[in-house]
Amino acid sequence: METWSRLSYNLEARRSLRFTCFATTVHGLEDIAAGECRELIGVDAKPDVGKIIFEADLEQIIKLNLASRTLHRIFIMLARSQAETLDDVYKIARGIDYSEFINPDQTFAVRGERHSKDKPFTSLDMAAIVGRAVIESFKEKTGTRLKVNLDDPDVELYCLLRDSEFILGLNTTGKSLHRRYYRVYHHRAALQPTIAASMLRISGWEKKKRLLDPMCGGGTIPIEAALIALKIPPGARKLAELALQKLRFIEDWRIEMIAKKLEEEVNHSTPIKIMGTDASPKSIEGALKNAEKAGVLNQVKFLVKDVFKIGEWLEEEPDHILMNPPYGIRMGIRKIEEFYERVCKVLAEAAPNAKLTVIVSKPTIFGRALEKAGYQTTFKRQIVYGKLNAFIISAER
Repeated sequence: METWSRLSYNLEARRSLRFTCFATTVHGLEDIAAGECRELIGVDAKPDVGKIIFEADLEQIIKLNLASRTLHRIFIMLARSQAETLDDVYKIARGIDYSEFINPDQTFAVRGERHSKDKPFTSLDMAAIVGRAVIESFKEKTGTRLKVNLDDPDVELYCLLRDSEFILGLNTTGKSLHRRYYRVYHHRAALQPTIAASMLRISGWEKKKRLLDPMCGGGTIPIEAALIALKIPPGARKLAELALQKLRFIEDWRIEMIAKKLEEEVNHSTPIKIMGTDASPKSIEGALKNAEKAGVLNQVKFLVKDVFKIGEWLEEEPDHILMNPPYGIRMGIRKIEEFYERVCKVLAEAAPNAKLTVIVSKPTIFGRALEKAGYQTTFKRQIVYGKLNAFIISAER
């Protein structure tokens, strides 16, 4: 069994130590997140189910929180062991000295996820038993009973049970990083920004290449592309909200130093050609608001345009087309098939050399539409997106 207490015995030593960490991400895109982690902090991250596991020091943990585009939350691993019962969970959690990273006057909460159908207890049961273990362990060490605050805790713990593997982590992020700072307009079918960023990595798009999203909705894909090109760190723009700020062993000056370094790398003069279009004036109005909040209003062009008339309005052929077309959940099969065929046909005619990367929920139907338009699929990946099984597909002619 691996636990926090075995990793380090005092606060001062831990500042120079490397921690075993795990970070959650989109299920199905773990390798993409691992690749970004390697690029950002130079560590070898191992893809796991819905997460990546890696070793990092405090400054690397901070940098991931500020600069990652594909991760949701970053945790310091407190324990990793086998658990079959709630008693097992309690014993593992009870063996940790929480006084090393929670102050007596701080509140805490435990969030739990159980992905084990054969276990006779719920995620809430598991979170509650871990909470009890935290309170009892802390009281034994300090004589103080910690207070619970489920709505706005100072310190948040996360426990995960998948099959019989139990992991307990300290949340260094707080609310998920996919909740970007620029989301002032929420499109009803908005794409998760972490998925958009992953799609950009999958597509092979680079900032020197022309990019078009012809069904941009609230502008997530073009805005994420601009953030990448200009090196704008999304987490650094919501610095005050990060859980890092309340962790006693992470100094404010250290966070501010890394945030300053990242902000110094931002380059608004980087020449980029990114365009987002949509047939809905309301969507484009919202995309413009999001782009303004993101700080990329002058770098991304948003226009009200109909994708089916792209041959009339497209002035310069893009190198990449990325889009999140309607999933067709409310359409009949025949209607969505016709819709996809029309989309692929007009894109192939207007931009025959562009690489296409899309996210769809009906890959077979979309695949047939691609073939009819002369495309060959070069990448196909299933992901879990909310309650949907979606597929990211790349294709070229």
